[in-house]
Amino acid sequence: MIATSAMLAQPDTALTVREAEILDFIAHGLTSKQIARQLNISPYTVNTHRDNLRRKLGVHNGAQLAYCQATRYSSGPQGSSASG
Repeated sequence: MIATSAMLAQPDTALTVREAEILDFIAHGLTSKQIARQLNISPYTVNTHRDNLRRKLGVHNGAQLAYCQATRYSSGPQGSSASG
């Protein structure tokens, strides 16, 4: 199951500021080691955040995390696609 916009808005799946930041780095293709260097934290801490993100978003790998990040910003308000 991949997280939907509605799921991302639920309190139990709300991301922390740091999780959102790490999710953005993941979506840009950075490794845990690269993210750790950027944020001046341990790669193990990054991996903990990755684990929490996978659990909260109901995904199993980094590619699915990146997809969730992409879909977070590609949909309009209330998760509906903007159409014109």
